Amino acid sequence: MSLKSPTYPTGYTGKGIKVDLTKKEIAVFDAPEELYRKYLGGRGIGVAIIADRITHTYDSAEIPLIFATGPLVGTPSLTSGRMSVISRSPLTGTVFDCSVGGRFGTELKKAGYDYIEITGISDRWVALNIENSSLQIEDASKLSGKNISEVATIFDKKGSYAAIGRSGEAGVRFASIVFDGHHRAGRGGLGAVMGAKMLKAIRVKGDGKASVADPDRLKDAHKEIMRLLRASQAIFGEFGLSEFGTAALVDLIHVRRMEPTENFRKTFFPHSHNYSGYNIT
Repeated sequence: MSLKSPTYPTGYTGKGIKVDLTKKEIAVFDAPEELYRKYLGGRGIGVAIIADRITHTYDSAEIPLIFATGPLVGTPSLTSGRMSVISRSPLTGTVFDCSVGGRFGTELKKAGYDYIEITGISDRWVALNIENSSLQIEDASKLSGKNISEVATIFDKKGSYAAIGRSGEAGVRFASIVFDGHHRAGRGGLGAVMGAKMLKAIRVKGDGKASVADPDRLKDAHKEIMRLLRASQAIFGEFGLSEFGTAALVDLIHVRRMEPTENFRKTFFPHSHNYSGYNIT
């Protein structure tokens, strides 16, 4: 009797990478089909993977650090470069997800993988190098002690990379993981999780293409979304996102009394205008 091959939703490769830094082992595998059917996007995949291990401390060998993409990553869709980084937060002690931009997610999908699941703790500083079907754990002792600006001068422009600086190495509980020199998984201290695993950096490069079920419909949706965005003053207005980034939203959120304040005990901060995009530029 032949076993039925899994069928994955369009937009996914169906392949995952598992890395055990303690054993220095890397495995490529067919991801469970139900993972894609039950859970949405990189965040859904990552949270599902970590769910039964979330009781482990953030710096334990058992806790996974997950880099996961959604079905639109690698396509021409707007904001499709964004991906999720998932682990247990050193700050909150809970399962944590960071959405991050840059090329990393796109390169990972082009290399043929939907996500990376990293466990274990290395006995020395290492880097993970992914280039299509070539996957290697490499010595990174020369990168130890270097901040992101220094790491950026060492890596070439091919593909993408994620790295931690000295704060991540030292286990600072609000340390970021930095992608391509300036995109940050900046909330929750996931840089400290990466540092606890003695993982200094991940490099990824892919030469493939993401699958699209209906390219013409995706192109039409892209045009319609752009039409709506251009009509929005909050995005393309004189003081909108295109000018100030997310800092443009500070005053808007302030007026609607939607500012988490004093650890969410309040929803209004009277001095928020001091850090609005318009005021600080």
